[in-house]
Formats: sequence, C-alpha cells, structure tokens
Amino acid sequence: MSALEAIYQEFGADVAPFMHRLRDEVQDTKPYKGLRIAHDIPLTRTTLIKVDSLLKGGADLLVSNFSFCTPDAYALKVLEENKIPYKPVHEISGEFDVLMDCGAELLENCTAKLGAVELTRTGAVAYQNAHTPYPVISVDDTRLKQLETCLGTGEGVHRAIVNLAGRDLTDAKVMIFGFGKVGRGIAHYFKTITDDITIAEMDEKRLKVATDRDLKVVSADQADEVETLARSADVIITATGLKDIISRSYDTSAFLNGPLLANAGAEDEFGYDFKDSDILGAKVPVNFTENEPTLMKFLDPIFYAHTVALNDLLEGRAPGFHALNRVTDNAVMADWCRFHNRTEEELEAIFGP
Repeated sequence: MSALEAIYQEFGADVAPFMHRLRDEVQDTKPYKGLRIAHDIPLTRTTLIKVDSLLKGGADLLVSNFSFCTPDAYALKVLEENKIPYKPVHEISGEFDVLMDCGAELLENCTAKLGAVELTRTGAVAYQNAHTPYPVISVDDTRLKQLETCLGTGEGVHRAIVNLAGRDLTDAKVMIFGFGKVGRGIAHYFKTITDDITIAEMDEKRLKVATDRDLKVVSADQADEVETLARSADVIITATGLKDIISRSYDTSAFLNGPLLANAGAEDEFGYDFKDSDILGAKVPVNFTENEPTLMKFLDPIFYAHTVALNDLLEGRAPGFHALNRVTDNAVMADWCRFHNRTEEELEAIFGP
C-alpha cells in the first residue's frame, strides 16, 4: 500500500468523511483532468490527503508550502517518492489554470486562466484589492471556515501551548490579543482550564461579545493598561492578524518578564522587537509545533471546500471576488454537525456574531 493510500486509513471516514467522499466522487469521473494547478497551503502530514484527492481527480499538480511554516519532512518524502513536483513558493511563477492559494502567496508571481481559490482572510483581502482579471473563490468567506479557524486553530493553539509550557497552566492568567474567529476559539478552549482570561481588542463590538462570555476585556489602544496587564500575565497569545502589532504598539519590556508568549497568527505579530527565542515555537504559528497542527476533523471540511471550489471555477464565474457558493457552505456545515454529533446552534454560540 502506498503512503498516499495509507493516509486514508490513518484518517478514516470517522474523522475525515468529506475527504473520503471526495475520493469516491473524483477517482472515476476525473473532473480536474488536465488542469495545471499550483497548490500552496501549509504542507503537513494531513495535507497529503488533499493532495491525493486532486491527483485522483486528474490534476497536473505543483505542490508548495505556505512560507511562514516549515514543510513537514514526511510529507516532502512522500511527494518525492510519488514523483509529485514540489517547489518553495518563492520559486513558483508563470501561468496556471488554477491557483489554490493560502495568504495570496501565489498572487504576485503567478496568474490564472480559470481562476484562484483562496483559503485565508489575509489572502482574500489581498486578492480582492488586486482586482484580478480572473475569478477568485474565497473559502474564508463562509460559515464552514470557522470550523477550522475558530474550533480547529483554537484547539491546536491551546494544545501546543499546554504541551510546550513545561508546567501546569490550570488557573493561569491568560491574555489574548484579538477576538476574531481565532481568538474566540483560543478563549473557548482555555476556559476549560482557567477563568482568568483577558481579551485585548480594538473593536467595541468584539469587546462586548467577550464581556458577554464572562471574559475580562481591555481596549487594545489603552497602552498603559495593556502593558500593566501584560506584566502580570502567565500566558500571552497574539491572534490579531496584524504583523508586528506588539512591537508597534507597546513597550516590549512589559512582555518579557516571565509570561509564555505565543503567536497564533499567520504573520509575526510580536514583531521586530522580539527575538525568535522569546516566543514559543520561534514565532511560527504555535500550533505548527505539533505534528498535527489542526486536527483532521476540523481540516476535513476545509480541505473538501477548498477542493470542490474548483467546481465553481469550472462552471464559470465572472472575474472578481466571490465567496464559495452558499449551497455548498450550508450543506457542509449541516453534514459536519451530523457526522460529529454537534448542532449548528451550539456552534453558532461559540462562533458568535
């Protein structure tokens, strides 16, 4: 059995029902036959199941890795053994049929005949601002993306920090910068071990959501108050999506007197005033210090959506920016809840407005 086939046994239909469904759908019909695709998302062991689905669908694939993360050594070995082309993203340029992107890393040096599919909020904004002559499908502009960014990333960040801490974090003082999808997920999981969580956030509506969830809050533009709270924190986590935000906004010394520092963003949110050694995981998104940064049950629907978004492009979309079609979005959410014995109401209460 090949490593690509074994990945379906490692992640069975109980944790990856969507990708098992996709394999069954595409291996006979070959809907992506002949499509030349550049594929740039974090290359982890779990990513192999997505790569295989595109190959089984007939795609001519060039694989890369989101540059802010180190590609998984096992995944690279599997690609090499199966003669699947790989290049670092900065070496990829030219025209493809489809760009399957993360963080808009392919936008600058590549163009697309049929269009692009973008995975992240940062990348979606970049593509939207670029006014591309081809259509762009955003998976981030969906309800289902919160399964990954809120539940999945939140769980992975919590798991990684607990594993790296070297001490019991029960009842720790936790400070989270940012209360978007990622910040809400992190707070949700940390509430299982501590009631002392403070949210630093600029947006008043988000601060109200945090208050309504019995979390402490501080306006992120109140530098003196933020720095005072940072000095007494045990764990500080950035989840704003803003590069260098801590270095640009606050006195660095307030963060370097003992608390564990962790970055949950795709960018280096602590920034230029901090050394790599100051931050858990040397500034990379801290969940990527784990062998499985995000559990497959949360990635499964996102991998599926990022792949079947190709169908939107094949059916023809006008140039410009589009969310993944709402029918697919709603169907995946409903199916995920049924598969994992959750309710949409329960999830919406976690995700929030």
